[in-house]
Amino acid sequence: MSDIEFLYLNQAQVRATGVDMPLVMAAVEESFRLHHRGQAILPPKTVLDLGERERGRGNAMPAYVGGDYDAFGIKWIAGFPKNPILYGLPRATGFFILNDAWKGIPLAIMDCTLLSAMRTGAVTGVGARYLARPDSETVALIGAGVQARTQLEALKVALPGLKEARVFDIRREAASQYAAEMTEKLALDVRAVDSPEAAVRDADVVVTVTVADEPIVKDAWMKPGSFFAAVGSYQEEEFAVVQHSDKVVVDSLEDVLHRGTPVIALMVAQGLIREDDVTELGAILCGEAPGRQTAGERIFFSPIGMGTEDLCVGYKVYQLAVEKGIGTRLTLFGAE
Repeated sequence: MSDIEFLYLNQAQVRATGVDMPLVMAAVEESFRLHHRGQAILPPKTVLDLGERERGRGNAMPAYVGGDYDAFGIKWIAGFPKNPILYGLPRATGFFILNDAWKGIPLAIMDCTLLSAMRTGAVTGVGARYLARPDSETVALIGAGVQARTQLEALKVALPGLKEARVFDIRREAASQYAAEMTEKLALDVRAVDSPEAAVRDADVVVTVTVADEPIVKDAWMKPGSFFAAVGSYQEEEFAVVQHSDKVVVDSLEDVLHRGTPVIALMVAQGLIREDDVTELGAILCGEAPGRQTAGERIFFSPIGMGTEDLCVGYKVYQLAVEKGIGTRLTLFGAE
């Protein structure tokens, strides 16, 4: 019996494929459509909680996607919030494993630390493309970590008319560093501000990317016609922010409710909103539900993160690597 070869890609090799935000956004958009059309299998995310505040957690996210992908895989990613401060390590580290859907054999194993951050940013970017006002000019970011960078990068792709971003972080130096870096990278006016309110008031787009466990954003600060993407701890806003939104959108309602901790799940459990009040983005992309209908609508978007998104992104990177001859060929059995 011959050995089984698969491709290994470290993060530098993933970067060398040329993967960029437009490609990741296109893959994520495809994943939403295929999932909504029933051409995907998405078991619930498994969370291995080691204590979010004391240590961190591991997430296992398996998925199958059909269509032109016809592959399955799993993202295994650890999120340890204290890593940057205590150990000088990234908050998140992980691998993605891609498998052939007919033989079951591994096709590739790759670093997913970069891709996971890009994918999460891309989800917000795709949401903004369909749910934000096309003439949006101002973004508020609450949180200035790695994820805030890919969020703004994706928003700039989705909303090319953006002119200004205001960022708040409980670490002022982190916000200032973020502002300097992203101003140069995106040719955008990015400014650090001293309070969440200073960031959010009059913003066309609001994105929260923190690990907060109590509300930060107040409903009174929200602008008519704004788009709110709740990406971090899922509990960063007052319930009133959701209740006073004209549309509430998620990526997968089943997964949001299964997780239990997102604000949407909490509000459904408490009877503050109904499941029927929530729309899945895939239904909007497939033309089965309306996206933004008026300039004055407030739209709240709360994606939980789906393994199908990672699968589509990972597959595209695998294709690029094969095409460009990037990566290291490894054997599964090590047979001579």
